[in-house]
Amino acid sequence: MNETAARHPNRFLADLTQAMRSTAETARQATIDQCQADAKGYVEKLHARTDDEAASLRKGAEADVSAIRDWSKAEVERIRVETEQRIARRRELLEQELQEYNSAIELEIQRVEKRVQSFEGEVAQFFEQLLQEADPTVFASMAAQMPDPPTFSDAERGSFATEIKARREKIMHSDDLLGAEPEAMIGGSAAQQSGAAADAAAARAVRPAPAPKPEVVQSTQVVVVGLVSVASIATFKRQLGRLPGVKNVGVSSGPDGEFIFTVGHGPEISLGALIQTLPAFQARVVSERDGVLNVSAHDPEAEG
Repeated sequence: MNETAARHPNRFLADLTQAMRSTAETARQATIDQCQADAKGYVEKLHARTDDEAASLRKGAEADVSAIRDWSKAEVERIRVETEQRIARRRELLEQELQEYNSAIELEIQRVEKRVQSFEGEVAQFFEQLLQEADPTVFASMAAQMPDPPTFSDAERGSFATEIKARREKIMHSDDLLGAEPEAMIGGSAAQQSGAAADAAAARAVRPAPAPKPEVVQSTQVVVVGLVSVASIATFKRQLGRLPGVKNVGVSSGPDGEFIFTVGHGPEISLGALIQTLPAFQARVVSERDGVLNVSAHDPEAEG
C-alpha cells in the first residue's frame, strides 16, 4: 500500500503543487513588473533632471557669453584710449625732436657765422700786413702764406640726424610707447574677467580726480664751456632734459664760445649736483650764484 501511494500521489498534493507553481509565476511577473516600473520612474527622473541641468548649463553659458562681450567692449575702449594717449605722446616727442634738431641747426649756423667772421678778420689782418710790403720777393713769399678758408662739413649734422633716427626707433620699440599693459585679465573665468573690468571701470568712474597742484618752476642758467660739436651740445641738452625734476631746457650760444642752457626745474632739486652726474661729459660746477651755474665740460666728440 505504501508503494502504491508513492507511485500515485493524491489529489491534494497535486493541487497544492499546482497552486504553488501559479503563485510563483504570479510573483515572478509581479517582480518583473515592479522592476520595470521602478526603472521607468528612475528614467523619467533622469530626463527631468537632465532638462533642468541642461537649462542651467545654457543659462551659465549665456552669462559667460555676456561677460565675454562686456570684457571685449571694455578692452576695445581701453585700447582706444591707450592708442590715443600713445599717439599724443609720440607727437609730443616729435615736437621735442624738432626743437632739438632746429636748435642744433641754429647752433651750427652760429658757429659757421663765427668762423666766417674770424676768417674775415684773419684775412683783413693778413692783407693789411701784405700791402705794406714793397719788396716783390717778400710780397710773393708772404702772399703764398695767405690763410686758407675754413671748411664746412655736414658730418656732425648728419651724425645728429642719425642719432635722432636711432632714438626714434628705440622709442617706438620701448615700453614707454608701445609696451603692453600687464595682462591682468588673463586667467580665470570670463565672468571673473568681466567682473574685474567692470569693477575697475566703476572705480575709475566713482573715484574723483584729484585737484591738480600748481606747479612751481624755477629757472636756472647753466653756462657751459668746453663743448665744441653740435652733436655734443644737443646730447648735453637732451641729458639735461632727462634729469629728475627738470621741466624744459633751452640753449643759446654765448659771446665767448660758451653755451647757455636755460633750465626750468622744480625748486626742490639740486641742479648743480645732478649736472655733475651726466655721463661722458665730466661736467664740473666751477662757480654758482643766484640763478646761474658756471660749468666746465669735456666734449666726447672732440676725442675723435
